[in-house]
Amino acid sequence: MIRAVIIDDERNSRDIIALMLQRYCPDIEAVAQAANCREGIARIREHRPQLVFLDLEMPDGTGFDVLTGAYDATFETVFVTAFEKRYLHTIRLSEVELILKPIDRESLQQAVQAVRQRLDHPGKQERYDVLLHNFGKSAKDVRQIVIPLAEGGEYIASIENIAYVEGSTDRTLFSLSNGDLLQSRRPFRYYTELFAGMRFYQINNHQMVQLPHIRHIDHDKLQLHLHNKSVLDITERRKRELTAAWKQL
Repeated sequence: MIRAVIIDDERNSRDIIALMLQRYCPDIEAVAQAANCREGIARIREHRPQLVFLDLEMPDGTGFDVLTGAYDATFETVFVTAFEKRYLHTIRLSEVELILKPIDRESLQQAVQAVRQRLDHPGKQERYDVLLHNFGKSAKDVRQIVIPLAEGGEYIASIENIAYVEGSTDRTLFSLSNGDLLQSRRPFRYYTELFAGMRFYQINNHQMVQLPHIRHIDHDKLQLHLHNKSVLDITERRKRELTAAWKQL
């Protein structure tokens, strides 16, 4: 049985999560509830749960404050929120689970299944270090990303060190500034959405480059030359916008 604590300032939300766990995830036992950050930290320290369902925004702080306050405890987290956009990049970059209100059965079961797998193969939980490192940083700050590797495990990378990403239907290749290649088990589309609004530019149907890594644009051959010596093809229709975006750095 997996012990869980539910932290949410809305009583109705806490009751719904507890009821859905009882009905759809019978191996999860809700051992305690809390209505704010202060109570949440106390319940975590008291019950030492393996899993915490954590609201993002509460009257006395955020879910990040709870994680910071209970940093000496070891547990997996599922964020539960109605406000995904505000903290979207911070959470997605860390690969910590997130479900949106109103909660549906499928989202809950998928999040719980991911937690089960991590509890079965416990690691260093560096995802939470990345999460707290990125919290409050803007797109211009040096942020980190957790890359779930296709062969298993996770890799922590500074986003500024990603030269380009290249994808297929179900996996994505990361090319780093030092020449290393990493394969993520997430699809290319996931990263095009994740990196939107950052300094990445999609140059064709399956590749996205980080603009500061461009060394030269060959307009005649429709090719990019990167600082890590990679050469990538660009489409004619993207050439002008790419050049303009690169020059604005």
